[in-house]
Amino acid sequence: MLIKPNMSISLGGGSNVAKLAAELAKHKNLHLTICTPSEVTQNYCESIGIPITDFNQASHFDIAFDGCDSLDSNLNALKSNGGIHLSEKVSAELADEYVILAPLQRVTKILSPDIPLTLEIDEKVIGPIQKQLNELKLRSKIRMSNDIAGYVRTASGNLLIDCYADNWGNISFLNDSLAKLNGVIATSFFENLVTLALTFDTDGKIHKFERKIDYDKI
Repeated sequence: MLIKPNMSISLGGGSNVAKLAAELAKHKNLHLTICTPSEVTQNYCESIGIPITDFNQASHFDIAFDGCDSLDSNLNALKSNGGIHLSEKVSAELADEYVILAPLQRVTKILSPDIPLTLEIDEKVIGPIQKQLNELKLRSKIRMSNDIAGYVRTASGNLLIDCYADNWGNISFLNDSLAKLNGVIATSFFENLVTLALTFDTDGKIHKFERKIDYDKI
């Protein structure tokens, strides 16, 4: 069992993390300290009686659980749709173990081109960043709100740009190039952060994937 009494845990976003939260609500005797970078997850946890500790006060997690939109065979992930990848990446970096919960079909040899590489950016640098995206031959669009006319904004007031390529075979290079641009706050590519993926197929069978470390590259 991954979760042990008195652990400090981060719960990210998504429906699969919500299912885990529902299970944890049944085991209050574990005396867990639980934080979340997700406002949606926080609201759900509080609605089912799970007390949430202020995420901004966290300095370490024993385990951080999260969902993802696409996961490759090396356990690199794209976490784009939720748009909270900055705080989710903080959770991953503070955790001894970073565990992805996702359907098995989201695991592919190369990350799915249907899922964008998403940038959180300062609004003042839209023009220069879009120019750089064009030079990298990436298709891009600023994420717009479905409810009101206007841009989607993060909790910090920043914008999200969704970037697409024909394939993500060179995503590490693209991500490194984009992350260095002035005004890019964070990207949704999680490289070498996931330590374990617990996935499930349509029959409910659990499939476990662990990251293999290439010590020659360290």
